[in-house]
Amino acid sequence: MLDSPYTLEDPERLLVDLNAAQRRAVTHAGPALLVVAGAGTGKTRVLTRRVAWLIAQGIEPWRVLAITFTNKAADEMRRRLEALPGGSQVWAGTFHRFGSYLLRRHGDEIGIDTGFTILDRDDQISVVKSIYRDRGLETSDLRPVDALSMISHRKNGGGGRTPVDLTHPGAAATFDTVAEEYARRLRTAQLLDFDDLLLEALRLLQESEAVATQVRERFAHVLVDEYQDTNVVQRDILMNLLGPDAGITVVGDPDQSIYRWRGAAVRNILDFDQDFPETETVLLERNYRSTARILAAAEAVIAVNRERHEKRLYTEAGDGAAVRVIRARNGEDEARIAAHLAATWQREGRRLDHIAVFYRVNAMSRGVEMALSQAGLPYVVVAGTEFFQRREVKDALAYARLVANPKDEAAFLRIVNTPRRGVGAASLQKLRVLADARGIALAEAACSARESGMSKRAVAGVERLLALLDRVRAMPRAPVAPILDVLLTGSGYYATLEDSDDILDRSRLENVRELVAYAREFEKREPEGDLATFLERAALVSDQDGYDGESGRVTLMSVHSAKGLEFPCVLIVGAEMNHFPHGRNLGDPASEEEERRLFYVAMTRAREELVITHAARRQTYMGDEPRVASPYLNVIPEHVLAREDHAAWGAPVEWGAGAGELPPPSSYGEDIVRETGSSLAPGMRVQHPYFGPGLLESLGGDGSDERVTIDFDTHGRKQILLRHARLERLS
Repeated sequence: MLDSPYTLEDPERLLVDLNAAQRRAVTHAGPALLVVAGAGTGKTRVLTRRVAWLIAQGIEPWRVLAITFTNKAADEMRRRLEALPGGSQVWAGTFHRFGSYLLRRHGDEIGIDTGFTILDRDDQISVVKSIYRDRGLETSDLRPVDALSMISHRKNGGGGRTPVDLTHPGAAATFDTVAEEYARRLRTAQLLDFDDLLLEALRLLQESEAVATQVRERFAHVLVDEYQDTNVVQRDILMNLLGPDAGITVVGDPDQSIYRWRGAAVRNILDFDQDFPETETVLLERNYRSTARILAAAEAVIAVNRERHEKRLYTEAGDGAAVRVIRARNGEDEARIAAHLAATWQREGRRLDHIAVFYRVNAMSRGVEMALSQAGLPYVVVAGTEFFQRREVKDALAYARLVANPKDEAAFLRIVNTPRRGVGAASLQKLRVLADARGIALAEAACSARESGMSKRAVAGVERLLALLDRVRAMPRAPVAPILDVLLTGSGYYATLEDSDDILDRSRLENVRELVAYAREFEKREPEGDLATFLERAALVSDQDGYDGESGRVTLMSVHSAKGLEFPCVLIVGAEMNHFPHGRNLGDPASEEEERRLFYVAMTRAREELVITHAARRQTYMGDEPRVASPYLNVIPEHVLAREDHAAWGAPVEWGAGAGELPPPSSYGEDIVRETGSSLAPGMRVQHPYFGPGLLESLGGDGSDERVTIDFDTHGRKQILLRHARLERLS
């Protein structure tokens, strides 16, 4: 924080709390700047101070464009800028939002209706599935979700490993049909998916010299956050919107490039100085987040990678606690250990929302959720899109989308018979035939429902829907919340949920009302925002938008969703071969480097405590399988680690008397060798699967009656039949 208010007349106040490298970045005077910002090195502070510095040097704030990777980052950027003179006039948002901004204003220059609707992932899948039904395509040749992944892959430049194998018989032909029809339907229905927002914005800049000139004259300096996660199309947008005298600043870290699977090209940041030969590079290496042991562990993991900018993070936060690596007996015990750790941290005075559990794949959250529930610990699974993907919320938004865009086919298909209006699959197929014959969108064809051959009941249902939509469109400009209320009341949607005996419908009703409340909040945040803006905000929501740093609950999230966040206590579960790293990315050097970067990102979210767990066995679709620890754990220096092995215990970790207490682990430092009675001798240290470690005092008896007497460290002296003991020698 600044010690005293900053003014345009005294820009030096911007620098007082920055280190030397940060000052170099903020005050850079050349045309191109690359800031390689290691994890926790204060990049957001540098970005906002650089914007303020540029304004202080005479650049009008409205001529500064700041592009972020997530909505959350954009909101944080705007919040910080608003505290600085002139900062509120800076255009700040994501690449997709900037693409939408250009197309809303100039899309008609390249034949795009500026009233387009943005499709989210769920809507895209709905459109593709309808293509399969209407064209009689076989999902055995190519699954709809795979066809959509391939479409997105090609739109994003087609680099890297192909997400789908099209050599399977019938797959290529099916994909060609789906891709062509998908593009046609989106075009006729005035729909754009997320990839289109970027592709069409690029095409606009390339094909309309007038628009390109206007944009280049508008923006004198462009700043891009998380540049390592940009794709080829985003890079090309930058290259086309910069005028000859414009400046550019990009901030990022190749070690944190984790979105290759959706088109991100780490070469963008590695080759930045080739795109802009006058580039100055500034390394931010002082970490303000993590302890020295956490940094040492993370640096050891990422040092193996080759595609990176060499740097060495350091901290003045002290050594901190050792990084704990815990081997669990199985997946269930691993989840219980996670709950135990959360309970322990809470007893030590930690807030629950200072604790995060990360996993490589979302399926890992289920066991942890169950264990936390059994332990009585509240938690939240972060997925910002979850609320907006609920059936009833998407229904309500579909009504609003049809008001904004009467051609929106995905929205029409969703609510034409919700609530029921007698419009079934057969009626929709007749409407599809009419739409295809006239070359118009399905929702447009609905206006001629009487000519489609649909039943009288279906025609009446469609016409009631269209009348409601026309009535709302005729309303004077109104806030979004009243529009939603009219739609949900007039359609009978509210009444259907209110009259239902299904207890789930009561919850759905609450969610719909929550959406209306969200619309009212939107009106307060953006007084000039209209229905189209509201729908755009809802469509572009990301997982991180659902994160609440003061929820009072343990946070569960995928590592991809955790990017940019930090927590005092972090637990990474499932650190096993074929899991983290993920099996599908093994064998491809570029993919293996990204897996390592993903693990590095997970580790560097931790401020004070970092625990990594893996299981000796885990239930998979193949059954109960033995698991091997992640190879990442082998490169971490032992002096920063504390290894614990709970896998030898025969009984599961339980919550009960002394809830939260784990049995004492055996140390990784002791070699465990399974032995027979003939190789055991008094004086040996042994391990029992339930009672744990102890000193073998004597052996007696013969054959099946052979017994051992052991003085266990925590359970005292016991005599056990050797054939049931399952002893292991500790050497």
